[in-house]
Formats: sequence, structure tokens, C-alpha cells
Amino acid sequence: MSEEQQKDDYSANPNQKVYDMPHQVDHEVNVVKIYFAKQVPKMIWETKEETYTVKSGGLVSDVKKKYEKKGRRNIKADKEDSVQLKAKESVKFTWEEEVQEMKEGKPVFDYEKIDKTIIKKKVWVVAICQGTSGKLSVEIHENKLTNPENVYENPVKFLDGEEEKSKIEFSINGTLVYAKEITLRPKSDPDLKKLIEKFNKRENVNAFLYFKAEVAGTEDEVKFPDETHEFLNKDSERFEITGTPCYCNRDITVDEMIDLIYHLRDKQNYKSKRDSFFTSGKEKIIAIGITSGKISENRDKIKLFTDEMNTMFKKFKIKTCKRKIHFIGQMYLETISFTYTFESRDSVPDNYKGGVDFQGRGMKQITHDYNYLAYYDYVNGTTHSETYMKFRSGYESVGECVKNRPKAQEKGLDAAFYEGLKTYAKNISENLFHAFNSAGWYSTIYKTATINAMDEGLEDSNVEKVTTAINGGQTNIAERKSYTKWTREFFKYDTECVNK
Repeated sequence: MSEEQQKDDYSANPNQKVYDMPHQVDHEVNVVKIYFAKQVPKMIWETKEETYTVKSGGLVSDVKKKYEKKGRRNIKADKEDSVQLKAKESVKFTWEEEVQEMKEGKPVFDYEKIDKTIIKKKVWVVAICQGTSGKLSVEIHENKLTNPENVYENPVKFLDGEEEKSKIEFSINGTLVYAKEITLRPKSDPDLKKLIEKFNKRENVNAFLYFKAEVAGTEDEVKFPDETHEFLNKDSERFEITGTPCYCNRDITVDEMIDLIYHLRDKQNYKSKRDSFFTSGKEKIIAIGITSGKISENRDKIKLFTDEMNTMFKKFKIKTCKRKIHFIGQMYLETISFTYTFESRDSVPDNYKGGVDFQGRGMKQITHDYNYLAYYDYVNGTTHSETYMKFRSGYESVGECVKNRPKAQEKGLDAAFYEGLKTYAKNISENLFHAFNSAGWYSTIYKTATINAMDEGLEDSNVEKVTTAINGGQTNIAERKSYTKWTREFFKYDTECVNK
């Protein structure tokens, strides 16, 4: 490799595994694909072993369970599982553990294709190119699609380190995989502000990008997938960029959610259960409960949680930073730091209408039988709440109304229905959709004062108003203020939000 090539852009590890990659062909430069990506550790399975000495005896199978966790496989002992160990007897275990590959003392990475990002974020541009000579030049362009005009001036400007550029260049040297990290923003803040203003004129606050590439400086035959020399410019292939640097009008990503959880846990000094996630309580949502490993190692479960939350935010128009900050801060309190979806009391205070069957559930801890009834009506399009409100006496519970008001029974609000409502209530603590859907409904449609209070601001006095709207009082107000404040810090609301 020449000195000039060594100084040029970073080349990925030539020995890393590249899928669907044809072999190099002499006297040919073949630009196979170009895409946006994130850098991820390249993981391999490494054999481990350990000798474990029991204190007071036990079955080998019981000891083996201590070694079972995410990222391990093929756990074996040098004794049969059924062997009864004596006190201070030892057993040797071997297993394979998933670890990051190292090469010459340095960690090895792969590049995982992504299809969307957010303005101001760093991304990797990855090119798969066969050949041994020449220079590959790559530009980023916007396809305006059905929009009347582009957000960007093509080619798109970006930052390479601190330098603004509009072209990425790779020296072709036989490496096959080339990668460059860039930041998707112009250099100057005024230019960034103008760009964001253009994005905000679009209904979906987004744009779609693709690549144009050329090869120069070689006498070899140059090949591209087609005559356009374009990549990611077909339907369903284009790269989406959301044009708001804050959390308004966009989804929260899985990585952001993981970081937010750890941020809140660390702020509250939640050391013993730093990686606990919705595993507590007598009723729970199995799909998102993290029973082993770190939260960061259970992305699939956090993705389920985050996707459902984002869907709920859109449905109930919880789109601004203010609303999301309030909602998450309150939800973190209501779920006891993202560990419970069910209050799990054996007995409840006398003011719990409907008793123990209608204690707190879901991401906003819906409580009282009349609130469960209202949610049932919302989901099923029924009018049982109207019947209850019409025929109840004073502030009696739905259960008391069912028992004591024959006219309510005639309208279908009878004992059989009420028993069914008790069963239905468990959806809110055991079904991810209902856990979030009930929370969004309660905060916007059912208790409109909540969303109105969210829009007023993020100061302590605003948190008090939101809490009153949700809770009917000031229960745990100090914690609610802290969780809202810490979420506000994580969102960088004061410096990043475009809708303050």
C-alpha cells in the first residue's frame, strides 16, 4: 500500500466476513454496493472453563444453572447433571461465550446497514468495491420524490471530523470493504438552522437520500450495478433522515431508549437493579421482561417496548419534546423505575373503587373500576360508562352500582359483565399494546387536563399540574419532579428542542 493510500480514508478489516461477495477479478474495478451503516462489534464464540466448588452440596444440574445467561452456549460439566455433589466438592464447567473479536490487540468491528437516522447524527458510509487501483468518489444526494422542492442542495454537505465536505473518497487497494464515519450536518450553525427550517415545512419532517459514485485514476475496467451509478435510489431502498435534532415529531430509537434507561437509573443511584426491566409483580408482560444479562444485551426486548411506545405517541399525538418528557417521567414513577406493570397489592386502601381487582396497571397504573370501565368502552365502542354514570348513587363504585341498581343491570351492566371486566383488566398489565394504549388514552382523551398541563412547560410547577391531572393529588411528587428533570436533561431540551 502506498503512503498516500495509508493516509487516505479508513479501510475496514480485509479479513472480516463479507456476505455475498464475489472474488476479486484481475484488471477490474467493481463497485458492488454502497450503504449507510452503524459500526457494531464483531462477535465470535470463545471457549471458557471454570472449576466451581460447592459450599454445602447440591445437584450438578443446579450448579449449571448458575452459568446460564445470555451470550453463552454449550454449557457442559465434567459430571452428569444428576450427580449429587458433596460439601466442598468441585465440578469443572466448559462453555462457549460470545465475545468481541480482537486482532493484534484491537477490537474488530462489522458494519450493519441502517435505513434511517436523524440530522446531526454520525453514520458510517460503507462501500464494497473490488479492485486494486483507482479512487472511488461518493456523493450523497436527496431525491425530493413528491415534494415540490428539495430540502438539501445536492450534493449534500456533511462533516468529516470538523471539515465540511460534499464528497467521500476511498483509495481502491484490494481491501474490498471501505468505511468512513461522517456527521450529517453542515458545518455552520446558521446553515443547520436553515436546513431544519426547511425540514419543518414538510409534513413528515424528513428527506430521502441516496448515493452517486464514480471511479477515476485506473486503467482497469470499471463496473457498476447499472448505468446510473446510483445506490439506494429505488423505492423502499432510500435512506430516510429526520430533520429535527430534538425528539419532536420523530421516533425514539432503541439505542436512545437504552441510554435513557441507564441515565435515569444512574441518576437515582439504582445500582442493585440497574439492569432490571419489567420482571417484578404478580402480573407482567413476559415479552419485555429482562431476566438475565444487561439491558444493553437485550435489544430485542427494548425494541418491542420502544416500538410500542412510539406507536402510542403517534396515535395520541404525544409528538413534542415537552409531552414526551412529561410522559416518560411520570411513567418511570408509575412503573417503579420500569420494573412493574401491576401494583401487586394483596389488599388495597378503602378508596380503591372495585377493590383489589382494580388496582394499578399499565404504564400509567390505571386504578378504580370506573376507569377500567371507561377504557373498556374506549376499546370496544360500548357505552357502559354512560350507564354507570346515569344510574349510580353518589360516588359508589361500578361494582356497587352493578349490585344495587336494577336499571343498570337491565342495560347490560350486570354481575356477569363485571366479572368479565375483572379478567379484561389484566390485559393492561400483561399485554404490551394495552399497557401503552391505556396510558396514552388516559393522558390525552380521558384526562384532557393532563396533555394541556404538559404543554405549559417543564418546570416543577408544571410537573405538579400534570401529576394532579394524572394522580388526583401530589403522590410521590419529589420523585416525579426528579424523573421529569432527568428526562429533560437527557433530551437536551434546553439546547436542542426546536419547539420550546
